[in-house]
Amino acid sequence: MQRILRILFIIGAAANAWLALAYLIFVVDAGSRPMFDLRVMATCVLLLVAPGLVFIPLARALKVSIYEIEGIGGWAVFGFVLTFVTPSDVLSRSEFLIFLLPLTVVIATIATPIAYAFGLRVYRDDPRRHDFLRARRQGYLVALVLVALFLLNSIQVLSAVNGVLLVVIAILCEVFMLSRGRPLPAPPVSAGR
Repeated sequence: MQRILRILFIIGAAANAWLALAYLIFVVDAGSRPMFDLRVMATCVLLLVAPGLVFIPLARALKVSIYEIEGIGGWAVFGFVLTFVTPSDVLSRSEFLIFLLPLTVVIATIATPIAYAFGLRVYRDDPRRHDFLRARRQGYLVALVLVALFLLNSIQVLSAVNGVLLVVIAILCEVFMLSRGRPLPAPPVSAGR
C-alpha cells in the first residue's frame, strides 16, 4: 500500500509540474518576459523539475544508468529552446541544430522505454530481453529516422520513396546490430524489490 501511494504521489506531482509548466509557457508567455522576472525563473526551474519527476523514477524502475540525465537534459533544453529562443524569419544552420538536437533526444527518450517494453514481449527466452542498451539504440534509431523525415519534409524533398528507403535502411541497420551476437545474460533480479 505504501508503494502504491508513493507511485500515485509521484504521478500527481509530475502531472502538476507539467501543467504548471504549460501554464507558464502558453498562458503567461514566460518567453516574452525579462529574464529575471519571477515567472521566468519559475519556468526555468520547472523545465528541470517536471522531467525529473518523470525520468528519475523511470530510470530507477528500469535500473538504468544515465537515462534520467538524458531525459532531464533533453526535455529541459528542448523546453528552453521552445520557450526562450526566438528564431529569425530564415533559420540559420545553428538555429536549426539548436532545435533538432534536443528534439532528437526528446523523441529518443520517449521511444526507448517503448522499445524496451516491446523487447520484453518479443525476446521471451533471449538475453536481449533485459538489454536496455538495445532499447536505447532502437529509440535513437527511431528518433533519427523521424528527425530525418522531418528534415526532408522541411526542405520539401520528402517523397514516399525517400521515406520508405530511410525506414528500410534503419531496419537493416537494426537487423545488422541484432545479428552481431548475443549480449551477456542480465544479472538476476532479487525478489525483494
